[in-house]
Amino acid sequence: MNVIIYHTNDFHSNFNNLKKVHAYIKANKTADDLYLDSGDYTDLSSIIVQADSGKSAMQLMVDSQLDAMSLGNNEIDLGKEALVELAKSGVPLLSTNIRDLNHKNIDGIFSSLILQRAGKRFLIVGLSPYYSKNFEHASYDLFFMMGGVTTEEPIALLKEELEKQKGQFDYAILLSHSGLFVDKVILEKLPEINLCLGGHTHDIATFKGYSQSGQGEKLGKITLEITDTGIVERENIQIDLIEQSNERFDTLYKEAETTTTQILSQPLPIIRELAFDALNESELINFICDALMKEKKSDLAIMHTGIAEQALINPVSKKSLIENFPSKLNPTQYQLSGKAIREAILLSFDVKHIKNSGKGPGFRGRILGTLGFSQNVQVEKSTGQITIDGYPLEDDQIYSVITDDYLQRGSGYPSLKVGDHEATFEPGFIRDLVEKYLLDEEIFASSKVQRVFEEVL
Repeated sequence: MNVIIYHTNDFHSNFNNLKKVHAYIKANKTADDLYLDSGDYTDLSSIIVQADSGKSAMQLMVDSQLDAMSLGNNEIDLGKEALVELAKSGVPLLSTNIRDLNHKNIDGIFSSLILQRAGKRFLIVGLSPYYSKNFEHASYDLFFMMGGVTTEEPIALLKEELEKQKGQFDYAILLSHSGLFVDKVILEKLPEINLCLGGHTHDIATFKGYSQSGQGEKLGKITLEITDTGIVERENIQIDLIEQSNERFDTLYKEAETTTTQILSQPLPIIRELAFDALNESELINFICDALMKEKKSDLAIMHTGIAEQALINPVSKKSLIENFPSKLNPTQYQLSGKAIREAILLSFDVKHIKNSGKGPGFRGRILGTLGFSQNVQVEKSTGQITIDGYPLEDDQIYSVITDDYLQRGSGYPSLKVGDHEATFEPGFIRDLVEKYLLDEEIFASSKVQRVFEEVL
């Protein structure tokens, strides 16, 4: 007798990929099979997720016959209260190593569960991201803690959970949202784990005892044979799914989309529309920079134009703000030398560079874009002269900068990079900041003030 384990990870709210998985699972999964997901399904770039913190999105997973899911960083980004509600969806949510800020368990989130299939007991253990790619500890907590969640070192907790369940299971499966590099270490240290289903790093990787399936474009299929002596892995493959008619999913998705769109489409009052240009200075980016300065007193604000997709035009709603600012990027303050700032500004003049893809952590836009600045900054492109509050930028002087965590990581503009421990991250995303100041007359007025000049002033 065989048991088939189906596996996905990192959908990031790509419901077209889920639609294909839904059709395949409906047609092929039997009562003896399992469908498991390793997290990062609910991405806040989706209006469906944003509207009700993922509850409608999870119902699509329920209908896809998902048996359990580990919590990825995108689920944790929803915050503690949203996780409690999400746990009521009907899909077991697993994480051995997340806690609230008092280091207590979060209601409805379990370390593991045991599922019976073909007369055998399968232990399913969940794991959320903790280590960075350089194995730095608690590397996500600066962001998680803004939502009331923290993570703890996973390997000791996994050992503890496996010991606790000893004798209660026949086969151990780890749903890990840690990344391939961490998963390999875990498998080396914990040979009791029979199968690790990974996520987080978007790898397509298959080897004995391991599967990771990209970003939902593949479906992992692991065939286990139940023998007289135990459970043997017979096949471990990735399935390429095809587009096909799926009326059931289309109906469910349309219902979720209609409900959540109604929630988010209520018009928001604004003073006026704001023009935008991804390759040049614009009112919209000026507005964001001046809002950042008002939010957090600094020497200057810097923002990449790739943060926005288009102009701010009526009608404005939470839905349109999500669509215009899809990236999950937080206001971030830190200190930089004048030399580092100058290097980034000069790079922003390179037309070829600013047209590059803006790919980077948290970024959901299209291109990198040029840089915009707060109104106290003046830049002369022809001479490279830069002033802040009327004074020349000094290479050896240290300045406090307010921007977002995309630039803080050095994405697109390497000289702006500092370590997480050197930065202060503010709650909310850049789009939330835009919404907050939609009726601020001072900032709307200052957005018209030119900061970048082609010729000498």
